[in-house]
Order: sequence, then C-alpha cells, then structure tokens
Amino acid sequence: MILFMGFLTIFSTIGFIVGLIFLVFRKTRKKAYWLVPSTLILAIIGFSFMSKPVEELDEREEQPISSANIEPMDSDAQEDSDEDDSTVVEDDSTVVHELNWSEKKNDTTFKIDRVGIVKNEMESGAEGAIAVHFVIDNGSKKDISTFPNQGTLLTNTKEQIDASLSLSEDIGGEIMSGAKKEGYVLYPIKKLNDPNDIKSIRVKWDFWPDKDVTTNVQDFDINLAW
Repeated sequence: MILFMGFLTIFSTIGFIVGLIFLVFRKTRKKAYWLVPSTLILAIIGFSFMSKPVEELDEREEQPISSANIEPMDSDAQEDSDEDDSTVVEDDSTVVHELNWSEKKNDTTFKIDRVGIVKNEMESGAEGAIAVHFVIDNGSKKDISTFPNQGTLLTNTKEQIDASLSLSEDIGGEIMSGAKKEGYVLYPIKKLNDPNDIKSIRVKWDFWPDKDVTTNVQDFDINLAW
C-alpha cells in the first residue's frame, strides 16, 4: 500500500506540474482545468498518507527474511526502472525529464531538477516550449541578484531561444539573504516536430553575488543532457 501511494504521489505531482504548463497554451487550457485540480487533490492525499507515522508493522514484515523470499531483479527490468525515474512521457506532446544538476557559488546554491518539453502551438506562433525548473537558495550573508528568466537557451537542434519573461514564473531579480525561490522559466521554441527530438540543452544567465555591486557579475553557462 505504501509503495502504491508513493507512486501515486509522484505521478500526481508530475501531472500537476504538467497541468500548470498546459495553462500557458490556448489549445490545452481545457485539459489543464481538470488536470490541475484533480492531480492536486491526489498529491495532497498521497502526501497526507505518506506523512502518517507507522504504528505497527505488517505481519509479513515481522517474519524473518530468507534468501528464498528474495528474487533478484532482472538487469533489463533495472534499466527500465532507472529510465522511468528520469523521464516521464505524459503523452505524445509532453515529455518531462528529472535532472540532478546543482552548483554552489558564493554560498548560493543553484539547482535545475526538471525540464519539461511541450509540443503545442502558442499564440506567438511558436510550436511549443521548454520549461526549466530552477531552485535558488541564498545561503550567503548578502542579498543577490540573478536573472534566469532573462537568460538564453540553446537546443541540440541548434535553435537559440530567449526566455519569456511574461510566461515564466517569478524566479529572477533580487533574492534576499536566507531566502529560497523556485519556479519555471519558459523558452518558446519556434520549430518542434517531436518533444523527444530535444535531447540536450545549454542554458545561460547572469548572477550578481552582491546586488549592490554591479561590477562583480558572474555568468552561468551549463550543459544538460538526458
């Protein structure tokens, strides 16, 4: 039961994130209207169940473990399991990649833990978007400035894309000492035949370790692949 609720929580959380992305696109807003609330409810139920303390062990857990009860996992099954943890295909138009990139500069930690690729015609004429999820944790003693939502992205298909400030979440600007911010930055992609065509990205944005000193600008220039 715990394993089932764990998977339910993970997939409902991913579904909620995809629903938020769908809200951006005109053709998928109807899907988002039911996807967001339904997956949010399932995620809340899952988190509530998983957070309850275990008061007693299942009778099967009290039985001694013997080697006869343990079956080795087939190598192909292990590979499939690893792949499921890193990439989730919602449908033919949406792919979500789970990542584990992080870097610490001047006691501020920057993370990118998720990249979503959606094929859907946007009002601007773009054929889809790449959504990059940032987490910025300012553990320094100074207020910083950083602008991922004004950065640039390059795909392996050789398309250079500026971030959309209007469609991105509020992840840029001043971040006070001790604060933590996270959100999605959206990059509208002009040509996208298949979300699986995007196999890697290069992302660039600026960072000031002290917002009051404009001459000490640093830049991030990272490569991510899956």
